[in-house]
Amino acid sequence: MQNDKKGFTYVLIQFILFVLYVFPIYDLRIFCLSSIRYLFIVFTIIGSSITIGTMLQLRNQLSPFPAPLESGVLIQNGFFRFSRHPIYSGILISTFFYALYSCSGSRMLVSIGLLILFYFKSSYEEELLLKKYTEYNRYKKSVGRFFPKLF
Repeated sequence: MQNDKKGFTYVLIQFILFVLYVFPIYDLRIFCLSSIRYLFIVFTIIGSSITIGTMLQLRNQLSPFPAPLESGVLIQNGFFRFSRHPIYSGILISTFFYALYSCSGSRMLVSIGLLILFYFKSSYEEELLLKKYTEYNRYKKSVGRFFPKLF
């Protein structure tokens, strides 16, 4: 891997946010909708399935760092037909909905932090992908960043 301080910083912040999500320093309780609370766990499972499925699809190309691997190829099928960053999508779906399920304001704040982080991390990653893959610009125009383009 190349010496990429920016990529390392993104991964470090991501790790810190994951730790804060799992072990909140102070848990702010938020209002819960008990009638639909269990629906939130269904979406948490869907998000986790997207994350795990994408990780399995990437196999030896999987890396927490935004820089594409030297031996990597551009994947545009499977989960990548719907999202340019499906692992981030799955993590965001899981963290937001589990925060709602657990009525945790602290987890909701960390989820918002992850959304902001993933936006900037994916922007940097896409700069690198555009340099490596000539077809990435066309792919970028046709597939949404985190969620499918509706138009």
